[in-house]
Amino acid sequence: MKKQYLILMLVAMGCLASLSTDIYLPAMPDIANDLNSNMAMVQITLALFFGTFAIGQLFYGPLSDNLGRRNVLLAGIAIFGFSALLCAKATSIETLMVGRFFLGLGACAGAVSAFAICRDVYEKTELTKAIAIVSATIGVAPLMAPIIGALLNELYGWQSIFYFLAIYALILFLWVLALLPETNSHNLNFTQKELGIGYIRLLLDANYFPYMMINAAAFVALFAFIASSPVIFMEHWQLTEYQFSLCFAFNAIWLIVANSMLSLALKKYSTESMLKAGYIMIFIAGICMLVSRDIAKYIVYFVNLDNTTVEIILFSSLMAVVTMGVAIVLSTSMSLLLQSIKQQFGKAVALAGFVRFSCGFAITFFISQIERVNVATLAIIIITCGATCLLVMVFRKQTQATLLSVAK
Repeated sequence: MKKQYLILMLVAMGCLASLSTDIYLPAMPDIANDLNSNMAMVQITLALFFGTFAIGQLFYGPLSDNLGRRNVLLAGIAIFGFSALLCAKATSIETLMVGRFFLGLGACAGAVSAFAICRDVYEKTELTKAIAIVSATIGVAPLMAPIIGALLNELYGWQSIFYFLAIYALILFLWVLALLPETNSHNLNFTQKELGIGYIRLLLDANYFPYMMINAAAFVALFAFIASSPVIFMEHWQLTEYQFSLCFAFNAIWLIVANSMLSLALKKYSTESMLKAGYIMIFIAGICMLVSRDIAKYIVYFVNLDNTTVEIILFSSLMAVVTMGVAIVLSTSMSLLLQSIKQQFGKAVALAGFVRFSCGFAITFFISQIERVNVATLAIIIITCGATCLLVMVFRKQTQATLLSVAK
């Protein structure tokens, strides 16, 4: 398969997770009403998805290293499709929770396979560019998913959203079955003779571990916004489903812009330099967001807009900066952690994904339990994520300097 067609398939794999997450956000209030539940319980279905998505990767990673990317991917897509049908048929919040549980288990096969196949095929700077291209194109999913979800919910009810996911899974299954070659044959031969890299060894790897932590911190910032955005936009600011979808789509655009800019910037700047730029953007934008309500009060005096509109525009603009920073950090840190190892890329991707989505599960569950979610709450989480990235890199440089002095 030509590399340009392979990238399209990798994008389709990666979209399993983002579609499953974002497409039903506009329908959350209707789901809560129809299933005689509340928003907090529906938000838990989002957290459940992240939880199983995280844990499932620990199994898919080693399996894809030893049984092949293609076979494991097909099994995951099948689980995803049947789980989507279960969600569509749900008549209680408990059934929906079970469906979302297995939906996450199936979707994580796509995430592990997409990045592991990238590492199978590409090296060094080309790897970073490939990850950036895949991530930029995957960014179309969160851009379009809420709009598609709102439209399907309006025309056919929230169940149609999950039927849509089932059809998507069927098409992807047939595409992979017909055209995807096995990219992991070299590593399959290698692991027959070697014990390979265990998860504990990866956690103790001074080159791998810092990038894994930075990747997770950036992910928390993004998914804190995803989990809190329905409450902030639709309950706090009283926006409609479609208005929320447009605001959410505006934010998602910057995922695409940032990764596209990253591909160009890598011609001049190193991957490490771009990583630093990304987490600085997150940190500074988070601080500005924390005081955005006060800033909005001053802006109102100079524009012919009401205070709420100014708050929404300012918040969306600052969140766009955060999203760009997150996109840059996610792509560069994933590339750097994959470059730090020589084989069993599926296991490396799986461990990073497990930590990333475990943190996503934790922050989503945390937000679902907060009585009053607002912009200030989200801003504090974002600032913490940016500061974590900064501290991890400072610690890494100090550790490297200490090891170098000992070696001398």
